[in-house]
Amino acid sequence: MTDRKKNILIIQILIFIVGVLIIYFTYLNKDSNQKVETVQKIKQKENDEKKTDLDSNTFENVEYKGVDLRGNRYTIKSEVADFKVENPELINMKVMSAVFYFKDGTILRVRGDYGTYNNKTNDMNFRENIKVTYKEDALFSDNLDFLNSKNYLKIYGNVRAESIKGNIKADNLEFDLLKQTLDISMFNNGQINMVLSN
Repeated sequence: MTDRKKNILIIQILIFIVGVLIIYFTYLNKDSNQKVETVQKIKQKENDEKKTDLDSNTFENVEYKGVDLRGNRYTIKSEVADFKVENPELINMKVMSAVFYFKDGTILRVRGDYGTYNNKTNDMNFRENIKVTYKEDALFSDNLDFLNSKNYLKIYGNVRAESIKGNIKADNLEFDLLKQTLDISMFNNGQINMVLSN
């Protein structure tokens, strides 16, 4: 082999090795960058989860007891509850229920899928699939807000009451517990459906 052919062969081998090295390091760096990005994303997710855990507290089978402004005892329970550290008095509840023990010996039960309880004001908000039972009467709705701080009860959204004294369908019931008054209304100014029995 002549010197010229040897030089060309050496140059070709060097070019081939350089090309292989460029390809190798390009893909190696790409994989490394992807691994670094993946590790960074995992660490960020863990940090976010830790921050969320630090920002809120979660409990199971929670029960609060208290007395409303009218002196009636009550118990409120939840299967799962949580609160934010910056607002600890507002308890978010899932599968919540409350029982009110009135001074006259009667009992009122309220149940909802979820809601909130303010352990400073004793205000309660029930949401979705609300069922209220009192003596032989039952009431169903989408929402119920008991504002103990204002002596006010509002039941709204597909309100339906069933009683041996009659039935009622409305959108909104508002009770002023101090004045002992009840306002019944429809959201669209429609007609209230009420059937009374003797």
